[in-house]
Amino acid sequence: MGPDEVADALLGLEAIDWSDSDQFKWVLRGCFCKDFDQILAFDKLYATYWRELARAVDSKYKDVEEEKPRPTTPAPPSIEVIKNWLHGNRLQEDELDLRKASADTVSSTADLSLLANDQQKGWQDVVRLMRRHVAKKKARRMVQSRKTAQVDFRKILKKSMAKGGEISHFEFKRRKEAKTHIVLICDVSKSMEMYSRFVIQMMYALQNSALKIHCYVFSTSLFSVTRSLKRQRLADALESVSRQVDEWSGGTQIGTSLQQYLEQYGKKTLKRNTFLMIVSDGWDGGDQPLLNRSMMRLRQRSDQLIWINPLANSESYDPQVLGMKTAIPHIDYLVPALDPGSLHRYLRQIL
Repeated sequence: MGPDEVADALLGLEAIDWSDSDQFKWVLRGCFCKDFDQILAFDKLYATYWRELARAVDSKYKDVEEEKPRPTTPAPPSIEVIKNWLHGNRLQEDELDLRKASADTVSSTADLSLLANDQQKGWQDVVRLMRRHVAKKKARRMVQSRKTAQVDFRKILKKSMAKGGEISHFEFKRRKEAKTHIVLICDVSKSMEMYSRFVIQMMYALQNSALKIHCYVFSTSLFSVTRSLKRQRLADALESVSRQVDEWSGGTQIGTSLQQYLEQYGKKTLKRNTFLMIVSDGWDGGDQPLLNRSMMRLRQRSDQLIWINPLANSESYDPQVLGMKTAIPHIDYLVPALDPGSLHRYLRQIL
């Protein structure tokens, strides 16, 4: 059969009643059979096809039911898995509701050098905004100032004592600029693959700015990618990340990953002046009490805790997924951003 027969069959299938299985068979037979021998062969093959298909499906289900658990070994690295994640495996709208978080680990690495660094101006605006916010943060400690800010009476009196109590000039002081730490923790699990480009570009843009930032990624466990992202070229940075992280597009255990951050990196990077950002859709297959405890500790030990959720950009969004529902009481702001423009717009309102 050629393209003409296929086209006729498709037109015929559009016109039939699909609840009648005989009509389906008659359309195909009428379009594909050209003599009596072909009609006889068609009837036999048609019946055989559906019988064997049903048998194969039954056999598959039976094998799944009878299969016994056995130790598994890590799968060999799959370049396509992470490459597809970074380029965004776009899900159709009717498939979005079918995405579920998993607690399973998927090991894979990839060549990330093909990802382009577009939307540079938008990320530059985000960096400038955050730099202004960091510059406004002041520590409690006072330092000498050349500007006529706050008069330092203690220093004036101390110097005047050396001159017999005569005040020859004024001294001024100001609050020292706080060394604000920015911590960025990004979800790179299967459910976040639609927003992979946004996540990767955000990490790279902030890490290569003048900001003091620490970057981490997680799915079922957490990895520090701070050093890997500090490269002049995006391709080099992503290539380094791909060699380091082997859990892209896998399951999600937010609580376990945040606890790992607290235990391994929290003492060094988590201060009272830390600006903490978590990027995740909140789909979680892990321990919810652990997530609640981890979020509570993060909030207590940071200055601000912002949760960036691309799914929240929808007007109909309702944070009822278990992970998001557990985290919301502990966050300062829920930011519905999925591109640098929307992120800049929302950060400008809250910073």
